This record gives sequence, C-alpha cells and structure tokens, in this order.
Amino acid sequence: MAERLGRGGRGAHRIEHIETVPDELLPRFARLGAAASMQPPHTAYTRADGTDEWSRRLGAGRAGRAWRLRDLRDAGAVVALGSDWPIAHYDARAVLATARAPKGAASARAGLTGPEALEGCTSHAAPAAGESETAGRIAPGFRADLTALGLDPVTAPADEVAEAPVRLTVTGGHVVYRGK
Repeated sequence: MAERLGRGGRGAHRIEHIETVPDELLPRFARLGAAASMQPPHTAYTRADGTDEWSRRLGAGRAGRAWRLRDLRDAGAVVALGSDWPIAHYDARAVLATARAPKGAASARAGLTGPEALEGCTSHAAPAAGESETAGRIAPGFRADLTALGLDPVTAPADEVAEAPVRLTVTGGHVVYRGK
C-alpha cells in the first residue's frame, strides 16, 4: 500500500483536517508518506473542559486525541499547517502561534517548536498542496512568496507572533505590501 500512497504526479497524499488521531495511526503517516494537514487555529473553537460542540460530538476518547501536532512530528510525519481559509481567518500568524501553543481541547498537548511551526506553514505545506519541492523555501532562483514580520516567528513567544506587525509581503517575486 505504501507504493500507492507515495508521491504521485500531483503532489503528496494528505489527510485534510486531521483533528484527532489514535495512537496506532501515528506512525502510518510517515510510513505511507501521507501528510497530516491541520488547522491549529481551530483549537480555539474548543474548550479544555470538553463542553464545546466539537468535543461533545466526538466523545471524550476521540476529543482526548485532539490536534496531535507534537505526536505526529515525533512519529516522523510531515505536518502541513494552514488556516482553513475561507472558512476560518487566513492569518498565518495565528497558525504559527496556535501550532506552538494549542488552545481548547488541545491545550494540554505539547505544541510544535518555533522552527517546526514555520516548517509546517512553508516547507511542509507547499509540497503537501502539490507545489514543487522547492516551494515553501527561500533561496536564489526560487519563486518568492513570503511575508516578513516585525519579530522572529521562530524565537518570539507564541502570543507575540499572533500579533506581530507585518513588514513586507511578496507574492510571485512582487512586493504586494510594504508596512512601516
């Protein structure tokens, strides 16, 4: 089965909106080459006490395995992060922040490190979306799609990343926003 799920002509296979994962499935993501695609800001729609609609519908067992970012990374999985736009807000700063400091039902879980969260939004997300292996990286000759923040999103505290000023946005090599 691993051969069928590996890279095809249109990018990696991925499980979209993977919000709860049983222990026995964690290593399968890496073994099969399937990306775990998550939307960390969704953790804010849940509550740590399990009284939210998501937790009640899933039940305590499945809700107790909410947004296993750290566990998936530790199992060797590619964890592609996104916002779920246009359903949820598109702000990548919130994705970076909540990947590092999950909220609600996932708040007791360890989040990702700063570098891992950044990889999840860049070098893990782009190939999982069918982009070339060079997408999601900054290097000479690569397409320039990037946002520069007023602080280091890798080392700054997660809550500060969520509110960081945007200094520059470049899309396809063209500056589309220049802040102060």
